[in-house]
Amino acid sequence: IMATSGMLEGGPVIEYFTQLAEDKKNTIVFVSYQIEGTLGSRILKGVKEVSMLTSEGKMRVIRLRMNVEYIKGFSGHSDRRELMKYLQKFSPKLERIIVCHGERSKALSFAEALRKRFKTEVLVPEVLETVRLK
Repeated sequence: IMATSGMLEGGPVIEYFTQLAEDKKNTIVFVSYQIEGTLGSRILKGVKEVSMLTSEGKMRVIRLRMNVEYIKGFSGHSDRRELMKYLQKFSPKLERIIVCHGERSKALSFAEALRKRFKTEVLVPEVLETVRLK
């Protein structure tokens, strides 16, 4: 599941996090900088319990049992050239690329450039569209 906000401060990730955090079979992967004091930052520092407000407005203690990983060097602020260079490093060849961030017209343009360059399937999902991964 890829979801915003990357620092766990709001957005759809909160619901996913509360549902998945207590199961040690799950893993959360941070791929961006975590500002000091955010939930994401606290989790990376090893906090084992957090209090969360549920959708019903009640406080719930979440016991973190999931694995926590961090990928350095990944940025949501890379330009087209930097992203192309990053994708060239993958071996074996990428089977599918999903462009899921940015203005729609620019995402579609970038997807077309990726198709030509990598000769692979490139998807640009609509907002709330589900994409099943193999």
